[in-house]
Amino acid sequence: MKNKTDDVVESSYRTYYGKLFSALFSQFGANYVSEIEDAIQNSFYKSLKSWKPNQVPNNKENWLFIVARNDVLNQIKKENRLQSASHFRVDEETENPNEDLRLKTILFLSKSKNVSSKAKVIFILKNIFGLHVKEISECTLLSQDAIYKSINRAKKDFRQSTKNANFDLTFEQTAEKDIEIVEEILYAVFNIGFDSFSEKIKSVINEDLCLEALALAKILSVKFQRVTTKNLLALFCFHLSRIPAKVKHGKIISFFEQDKTNWNEDFIKLGFHYLKKPERLNKYYVEALIASKHMTTKELDIHHWNEIIKLYQLLLSISNSPITKLNLCYCLSKAQRIEEAKALLKIVESELPNEHIYLSLVKANIFTDKKTLESEKIIDQVLKSINQKIRREYILENMSTDF
Repeated sequence: MKNKTDDVVESSYRTYYGKLFSALFSQFGANYVSEIEDAIQNSFYKSLKSWKPNQVPNNKENWLFIVARNDVLNQIKKENRLQSASHFRVDEETENPNEDLRLKTILFLSKSKNVSSKAKVIFILKNIFGLHVKEISECTLLSQDAIYKSINRAKKDFRQSTKNANFDLTFEQTAEKDIEIVEEILYAVFNIGFDSFSEKIKSVINEDLCLEALALAKILSVKFQRVTTKNLLALFCFHLSRIPAKVKHGKIISFFEQDKTNWNEDFIKLGFHYLKKPERLNKYYVEALIASKHMTTKELDIHHWNEIIKLYQLLLSISNSPITKLNLCYCLSKAQRIEEAKALLKIVESELPNEHIYLSLVKANIFTDKKTLESEKIIDQVLKSINQKIRREYILENMSTDF
């Protein structure tokens, strides 16, 4: 049975993992990524043994950092890869870094020329945001085995590409392409938090993860003043505004049934503040525009859905994503354009795994018009793959996809 100390350690894991990794990475570099990962895991394990109820350190991050840092040094010494500990900057001034180095670390890794963009995203999701392989699999649509292989390969590639690099992490010499990768990573992190399938989260929202993505996006926006980053912030704000209305009395409330008076007006205003039309359209702008139109419409009639369909078609011209196609399928069905929805659905089925939850739910929604058992069969299969109580209850009660 879990005690309060276990809960403290568990909540600290994601809060501090990325900060610890970034601080240790800045000191030891890419040659010692595996040692850093092991050391962080060991520090959390030791905290379970050392932190007694009512005796948790006031500065948990500092405690974990010192334990992890010493662990890395010990690993390197045992491997005879270090003649003297003074080789690294490990004096007292660097024991407790006051600066959050995550964004600088993300940018540094993004600059690596020998690592693919996809591998960079996966590596950063795992090591900077502390996401589990299963979570990364759900948002990237890659198998867990493929993700493990990608991470291991990325470690080797980062080690090679940063062999002679300067590990003083800065914002200098950052290219547009590097920032685009960072935006994509923050977008993925936010989406994972906003629609969490974790059984450890009682709700369907990991608000802390969403707010971390928002905070780092703000820093990125201030530093580089890119319109795409502002559009990304707009999208985040529109979604965050709905969190107070997304769950009520322990039950999920669909977007289109939420009580708008419970939406956070400050986040809505901030969303429109950041929603600037770019010279060249980007997916964040179009997605933010879709969210804003859903939130401001008075009638969810066929005219509204046809307007949304146009925006999704525009979005597809920018980003040919199967998830965008899936959303378009749903909108086509709401606009009573069922045959078009089914035709597009066949394409999506070839691009997404059969067990993809939203694919199954949209498919079930579209098949309801035939009044056959097909929809019920699909829902039954979905329920077998979901252990999250709040989500299972929603599906059972609504047999719908309006998340």
